Amino acid sequence: MKAHIKSGIEYAVITLLVAGLCLWQLISSTQDGEPPASRLTLLGLGLVVAGTMHCVFMMQLVRRTGRAFVPWLIAIVVFMPIGTAVLLALLLGEAEPSES
Repeated sequence: MKAHIKSGIEYAVITLLVAGLCLWQLISSTQDGEPPASRLTLLGLGLVVAGTMHCVFMMQLVRRTGRAFVPWLIAIVVFMPIGTAVLLALLLGEAEPSES
């Protein structure tokens, strides 16, 4: 796998994990009763920024691999976890050398 594609995949996965962590903390903090508004705001901003950066890194991967931009934009933004999983599976499937 090329280095610029590998680093793009790594950045996309890291930002997805950060978004998931922010979402998990946001949900768990609202179950504790009345959480401070500052904590909710910070976690909400973290979720938005991480989600946006994830979409940016995924779209950079789409451009670097020469795929059609608009269909993948729709797949990644509208169907965020599913579109990401499909694109990462395709990219990682292409990276493995063939046995034949």
